Amino acid sequence: MKNEIEAKIEYQEVIGEANSGGYHPVRFTRIKYKACPTAHIDIRQFQRGYIESEEAFYPTKKGFRVPESEFKRVVKKYTLMPETYIHPLIVKKCFSLLNASQFESAVLQAFKTIETRIREKINATPEEYGIRLIRKAFHPENGPLTDLKLPKAEREAFCNYIAGAFGFYRNPCSHRDVELDFSSAFDRIVVASDLLKAIENAKPNER
Repeated sequence: MKNEIEAKIEYQEVIGEANSGGYHPVRFTRIKYKACPTAHIDIRQFQRGYIESEEAFYPTKKGFRVPESEFKRVVKKYTLMPETYIHPLIVKKCFSLLNASQFESAVLQAFKTIETRIREKINATPEEYGIRLIRKAFHPENGPLTDLKLPKAEREAFCNYIAGAFGFYRNPCSHRDVELDFSSAFDRIVVASDLLKAIENAKPNER
């Protein structure tokens, strides 16, 4: 029976564990069956034991298996979104898209917010956009939003950081289909939030 079940499995991976190191850990395993288009999450208690003096853990009958979509729905309901440290404008513009699984759109909107805010702060023309706009605003020598009190190397590093993040995270979502999940999209949105906070704190230099 066990061999028959395993033959139907396309792949499986342990994605989490509770009571690690104990005699009865609980493992969260993502399982994809060949006959099913979606994955399942198996939540199961294991029994600690030994094989020829080597420690081993054996699955028990104490557990259950649910579709991954249902698992995410339940977890999401009881998980606090970290809105307290994400810039409120990013939350307003992106989180509804993120929660609707529109991951590419959420990332695009996050970096569009950065571009829009820079344009507003330096009164840029419509012809100034994208990386060119960013490098103008944070040019290490004469950028209107550059913190000239910082060492030149740090000014150059920040200019490259914000331009690089914009080009690496935003541009691919604009020009091709990018495979993103919730976690990867959220990681990009956190970067955009960090950059937006720096932009908000930047004081325009006198020209």
